[in-house]
This record gives sequence, C-alpha cells and structure tokens, in this order.
Amino acid sequence: MFSIVLAQGGCGRNQTAPPSEGAENSPATRRALPVEASPEQQTEQKLDPLTKDDVDLYLRVMRAAAARVQNPTAGDKAALEGAKKILAGGASGHVPTQDDVKTLERANLVATAMDQIVAEEMKLDGRAYRGIAEAVESVVPNPELAAASGGGAAPAPTPADHAPTPLERRLSEVNAANEKFLAPYRVEIQKLIAIVRNPANLPK
Repeated sequence: MFSIVLAQGGCGRNQTAPPSEGAENSPATRRALPVEASPEQQTEQKLDPLTKDDVDLYLRVMRAAAARVQNPTAGDKAALEGAKKILAGGASGHVPTQDDVKTLERANLVATAMDQIVAEEMKLDGRAYRGIAEAVESVVPNPELAAASGGGAAPAPTPADHAPTPLERRLSEVNAANEKFLAPYRVEIQKLIAIVRNPANLPK
C-alpha cells in the first residue's frame, strides 16, 4: 500500500494539496489506492469445494501419520527426547540455542503435525496439502477440542459486527459444502485427528 503526503512550506504547516481536475484518475492516485489481497492470499485453506481426490490424499497422509505416531521412528523419538531435555534445561535457566529451537520445532511437528512430515517425505506440495487439511479440519473438528467445548459439531462462527468480507463469504459457502461432502468420512477423520493432533503427545 502506498500513501502520498504533500507538504507545503510557510508558517511550518503541513497541508494536503487540493485535488486538481481529473486527479482521481491520475497514475499517482491509482498507485495510492489500497490494494486488497485476494481471498486466496489471505488463507492457506483451499477455497474451492473439496473433491474425492482431495479427501483420498488427506486420508492417505493422515493414515500414514497416525501409524507413525503410534510407532515412531528412532529420529522421531530422538526429537521428542531432545525437546524434553531442552525444556527441563529451560526451567533451570538454560537459554536455548539455534539447534535447540530446531529440535523443539521438529518435536512439535512429530507430536501434533506428523502429517506435515509424512507429506514432505511423500514429496507432496506442502502448501496444497495444508490447504486441503485446513479445509477438512475446519468442518470436522478435533474430537478432543469438541469434547472440551461440550459439542460434537464444528464451532459456530462468532457473529460479526461488520458486513462479511469476501473471504468470510467464500469460507462460509465452501465450509457448508465441505461439511456435507465429508459426512461419510467424518468418523474416520476424527479418529485420525485424535491420534495425530493429540496435545498429550507434546513433550513436557
């Protein structure tokens, strides 16, 4: 976004120059107008309705991720153990190093986002996969969180005190379509989410 402020001399005052005829169509004025990001630039979530191919891909990744959470590799175990030691050291005043930060980040992925690791190892487009996963999990909630909130459905959106933005309208429409489309897969998806996104997996 560009902004243009014109300063005029005399008595130390700043004034806005009066618009000249046709100024609203000048190149400078056009550049000064704010450019709103498109909905696609404001969220990673896929904004088109999910397809069977999308769901098949999500389930393939999440099934592999759930199996790996239940049977972690030596590297996964090392990341979790390393994170525990770093957290214990932090409690006694140890300042984490850059390597410590990387270990903690890896442990967080192992604990609650193993699907991202699996997707990377499958050489999938990470952003595309995350967009699908976010679309799925926006309407099929983590059962642990749903139980804590006392409901089994996706949380109702907070009433807005403004007119819906283009992104909000788009998300509302696509989420409604996705919720119906995912109904046959809902039970399996929630079982997988309960394993892969379980906060109890986080190192302590």
